[in-house]
Amino acid sequence: MAKAAEAPKSGGSVVIPVLVATLLVGGAGAFFGMQLPALVEKSVAPVEKHDGKSKPADAPKIIVRSLPPITTNLAVPSSTWVRLEVSAVITEELGPEGDVLMKRIAEDVVAYLRTVALDQIEGPSGFQHLREDLNDRVRIRSQSKVQELLIEAFVVQ
Repeated sequence: MAKAAEAPKSGGSVVIPVLVATLLVGGAGAFFGMQLPALVEKSVAPVEKHDGKSKPADAPKIIVRSLPPITTNLAVPSSTWVRLEVSAVITEELGPEGDVLMKRIAEDVVAYLRTVALDQIEGPSGFQHLREDLNDRVRIRSQSKVQELLIEAFVVQ
């Protein structure tokens, strides 16, 4: 009779590769775990801490100032009226001429709205274009002292 085939020894031959693989994976995990804090510190911008009561000297002073409500009609159709309530985000001190500048900005907004057709401001993209156009006009008029207009209410009737 022929010799019976011997069964492979599974006990000692499998344990050593699993043990080596476990040690390699554990070592790689420990290495990356020790490197992670240094990587996070490099990727996060440094934050300056202050007590919250006093502002750092280099921090810009930001003022939000409301303009009076603006009501005017559009160019096309001229029977369509718009009421707009906005606030200006001011990054530089306006000085004594601040009130005059705010009135001129409101005047510019009225002049611009009177050139706009209703179909230009319909939908989300039309509203976004309106915002961008108004912000461009405000920056030019204020010589970049006013960064943007925040639209609080916009009613078309």
